[in-house]
Amino acid sequence: MLDLRRLRYFVTVADELHFGRAAERLHIAQPPLTRQIAALETELGIRLFERSTRNVTLTPEGVQFLDHARQVIDAALSAQTSAQRLASGAAGRLAIGYTSSIPMSRVFSEIVRAFGRRAPEVELSFREVASVEHHRQIAAGVLDIAFGWAATAPLPPELTQRVLASEPLVAAVPSSSDHAARDAIDFAALAHEAFITYPPGQGSALNAALNRLCAKAALTPHLGPTATQVATLVALVAAERGVAIVPASVAALQMPGVRYVPLAGEAPLEQTLLWRTHGASRCALRFVEFAIECAEGVDRAECVKGLETSAQPAQST
Repeated sequence: MLDLRRLRYFVTVADELHFGRAAERLHIAQPPLTRQIAALETELGIRLFERSTRNVTLTPEGVQFLDHARQVIDAALSAQTSAQRLASGAAGRLAIGYTSSIPMSRVFSEIVRAFGRRAPEVELSFREVASVEHHRQIAAGVLDIAFGWAATAPLPPELTQRVLASEPLVAAVPSSSDHAARDAIDFAALAHEAFITYPPGQGSALNAALNRLCAKAALTPHLGPTATQVATLVALVAAERGVAIVPASVAALQMPGVRYVPLAGEAPLEQTLLWRTHGASRCALRFVEFAIECAEGVDRAECVKGLETSAQPAQST
């Protein structure tokens, strides 16, 4: 295999057509440079330069080989730059999972949009995945990161979870119901309603929240129909098939026939970020670091600035 250093020496001599000046550019003595060029010629089996006491010129073979040598050097430099950007997390690919209600969260959209501006060379792909699948798919390497809601089940040691934000729980109720006229509602007031939920094995965090609320109110829920998508849950509420307990951000789904009523005095739901404890790529760790900064407000001004850039020029303060 050709020595990249010798190719660089050859290109420098070809540029200067003078061994002395080329040696100065390369910061080496002339005799070692001369020996390296001779070794390259021997390795290739061709003469690259015609030398005289006054002139150095490229041979016809040297002229043709020069183009190849430049391409190899450029490719090597490009590969080195790419590797460095991968190592720093400035480039790469990330597979990001999320549950169906997460994209309506402002935190999610802010993080994704601002990270895209911070690291435009990182390719992001998104996959809607049931929350119970997040652990398995991250551990298996199918996903790098997952946005979800904090569940009560203990976290496996191979995964790390960080709370990004908290959201109040609200009751999605039919507009025709008596509950719709209230500014807030006690959960116990819903005791006689049918609850529209995710099926077992999906939406585990929201189902767990419903179970927690029922346990606190000492009531046994009457379960209505199930759905795998939060939009379908809301549509079933509009169809007067029951009520649903959802994060407040779901109120972005302004569907006719539905009103979102805050639950009085109830603990919020925690939005989380999940990733591999060990073996995560530098790109994934950079995303995690940035997401935490945005969510905590450490770099909030820059995060928000990234969101506003497309609308108007940033103003100095």
